[in-house]
Amino acid sequence: MSGSSRAGHYFGTEIGGKWWKRYRAPGFSARGNGAWWFEDDELRFHRTLTKETTRIPLRLVTGISFGTWHAGQWNAGRPVVKVTWTLDGQELSSGFGFGDRPSADAFVAEIRTRRPDLG
Repeated sequence: MSGSSRAGHYFGTEIGGKWWKRYRAPGFSARGNGAWWFEDDELRFHRTLTKETTRIPLRLVTGISFGTWHAGQWNAGRPVVKVTWTLDGQELSSGFGFGDRPSADAFVAEIRTRRPDLG
């Protein structure tokens, strides 16, 4: 891992906003705890005990929102950041969970620093 990585949880990636329709490309199918960081204009998340790293090119990100659940999983009231992006004509939403709001806010702030057009 390059740069500064921080702990988080990957909830999975939905297709078209449907919690039951999961995106299963390499690096996206396994949910779990791990670490996130930014490298080469990508958001990266590496789950503990796996070989593949989830990579989302920041140029494909179309929005960011908050919730407490994603892809059919609840985060016990703690924040989930939903990163919406488009790939090959598909609207995708990847969920990342955090233990507290300041950690989620730091994640969003880093994305917005790299993509100020997202507001």
